[in-house]
Formats: sequence, C-alpha cells, structure tokens
Amino acid sequence: MKKFFFAVFALVMSINANAFEFDGIDLNGNIADITKQVSAKGYAFDDVKNGLVGNCQGTDILLRFNYEKVSQQGKLGQLIVEIPMSEPNSLDIIVKTFNVVYHLKDKADNRYTYVVSNDGTTVTVSKSNGLICLTYNTPYYKA
Repeated sequence: MKKFFFAVFALVMSINANAFEFDGIDLNGNIADITKQVSAKGYAFDDVKNGLVGNCQGTDILLRFNYEKVSQQGKLGQLIVEIPMSEPNSLDIIVKTFNVVYHLKDKADNRYTYVVSNDGTTVTVSKSNGLICLTYNTPYYKA
C-alpha cells in the first residue's frame, strides 16, 4: 500500500510542478513537439488501448491527449492519465492527497474536480473498472 501511495504522490507532484508540464514535457507546445518528447520518454502508442503506454515511477500508465476539442488549433485541450489501481480505497487515497495539494472546485457522483492553476487548468479525478482517471482540462479545452 505504501508503494501505491508513493507512486501516486510522485505522479501528482510531477504534474503539479507546472500545470502545463507533464514529466518534464511542456504541454503548451505544438502537437508535433509534444508527441516527440512523450515518445522520447519511453511512451509508445498502443492500438488496442488507443493511447500512449509508459512507465511512470514504476507504474504502467496510459496517456491520452485531446487535440480536437480546443479553442485554439495546435494546442492541447486535455491530458487524460489512466492509472491501474484495483484497491477498493484507491479513489479515497487520491482524493485525500489532492485535497491537500489542490483546491476542490466540484464534487459529483464520485468525480472530484480540482483547480490546479491560476490559468484555469482543472483536473477531474474519477475511478472506473480498476482505473483511476486524471483528466486535465487546459484553458484551451472546449467542451
């Protein structure tokens, strides 16, 4: 359980360092640069999962990038991180951690939305089918 908590905490802190940065990659850049930098970090596209699979702090995760629903072409609208966590209390642990790090904006149906930056970037935390899903919505996201 300690490994689980520290893996999640490390992931949160790597994202928390800068709202537009993930694992040292500036997510405010153009699509081609982001894709190259993510691939250079060892993330590889998986056709079956329709996303980039990689290892972050010892945990295999899935990344998805939404470049389509954006207010400005060439910008990132969403970063979706899926973390396999089948422990029954995994959502509670994530929420307790996020409650310390971020400001809770909204809670509905086991979906918690936090403000992560002054520029309007938010993250929604949810759980389904043994996965914790972190959905980062940038200011460029158009619902």
